Amino acid sequence: MPADEIVRKNRVIKSMTGFGRGREGNFNVEVISEVRALNHRFLDVSIRLPRIYTGFEPHLRKIVAEYISRGKVDVSVQRYGTSGAVMDVTVDYDLAERYHRCLQELKSALGLAGDLTVAEMLTLKEIVSPQEREDQIEKELELAERSLREALDGLNDMRKTEGEAMWNDIRSRLSAIKELAERVAPLVDQVPAQARARLERRIQELTGGMELNEDRLMQEVALIAERADVTEELTRLQSHVDQFLAFGSEGSPLGRKLEFLLQELHRELNTLGSKSASTDIASHVVIMKAEVEKIREQTQNLE
Repeated sequence: MPADEIVRKNRVIKSMTGFGRGREGNFNVEVISEVRALNHRFLDVSIRLPRIYTGFEPHLRKIVAEYISRGKVDVSVQRYGTSGAVMDVTVDYDLAERYHRCLQELKSALGLAGDLTVAEMLTLKEIVSPQEREDQIEKELELAERSLREALDGLNDMRKTEGEAMWNDIRSRLSAIKELAERVAPLVDQVPAQARARLERRIQELTGGMELNEDRLMQEVALIAERADVTEELTRLQSHVDQFLAFGSEGSPLGRKLEFLLQELHRELNTLGSKSASTDIASHVVIMKAEVEKIREQTQNLE
């Protein structure tokens, strides 16, 4: 599959966990690939291959990187079938002759009886050696690649299904945050009146009914209202939520972008909570923080 087509197909939200299996074969050989993926901040690929496929590793790593941008990925490739097509056997005649001469001298020196057999000679090291046929091994690269791509396709199907479910949950929580922020906005307008009432009541309690200086009272109320004004925080909070939803339409990889936005959301909510001059506003902030934490848990598993 061309790389640009893979990119187009992958423009969906995916989790970082999943499993896929691929099987490809011909008349003599069957190659089975299994891919497991878990959470990880970066792309960490581990590949286990048959010894004769060791040279395939760089190429197979590139294929994995076409499908996955983040996560801990374990790839296992197994080869089943005959080895005759990819192995040769060579005989070191010079070494065999040296062994034979040495053993004959030993036999003569010690007065040993009996004759040397081929079976006994074959027990000696390196007389007969298996040799890999690189040209034939390379012919199996296409088989290994097809098997791996099939496994990665299966892995991605699982990751997409899980990612879609997670994003639906995140989207519902973002909607809840946005709705709560909209409820907070009118409460902010009530802060000056509430501050004036509290201040008047407190002054009356302390002075025993002394006449209030209206100008001075208004100054204090204005200061309280200014400190409690969270209009800017609410605007940024709404903007971050909109950005979060917009990033979701881009598809994976998006985990790091969302992690950054979560930090910004948390910062605005902390400021909102510290400036809250109303118990109603504070209670809404607590609920929004809880939603952000649940979103953070989900985001940590998104690619």
